[in-house]
Amino acid sequence: MLVFQTKWQVDADELCRDWVKSHWAQLVSKDRYGNDVPPILKIRMARSTEKSAYDAAAESAEPFRDVKVVGLAAATEQPNETHDGGKPDASDDPQAS
Repeated sequence: MLVFQTKWQVDADELCRDWVKSHWAQLVSKDRYGNDVPPILKIRMARSTEKSAYDAAAESAEPFRDVKVVGLAAATEQPNETHDGGKPDASDDPQAS
C-alpha cells in the first residue's frame, strides 16, 4: 500500500498512474503462461492509522514528483475491511466457523 498526500482527487489519480508507470517492472507479475498480470489500483482516503504511519515515515520518504510517497505494510489494514469487491471476508464474520 502506498500513501501520499495531495489536495485534489485528480492529482492523486495522476500521481498514482505516473508512479505505477515508472515502477511497472516491480509491480507486474507473470501468470503461469508468462503473460503480464497488471496490478490492481485503488485510490481512497487514508484511515487515521494510515495517516499516522505516513506522518511518522514521511520525513525519510523518497519524493516522487515533489510528493513524498510512503509504502506501508498491510499491518495498518483495519479489521472488518471488505475484500473481493465489497464482499465481507469470511474471517470478518463472527459466526463463521
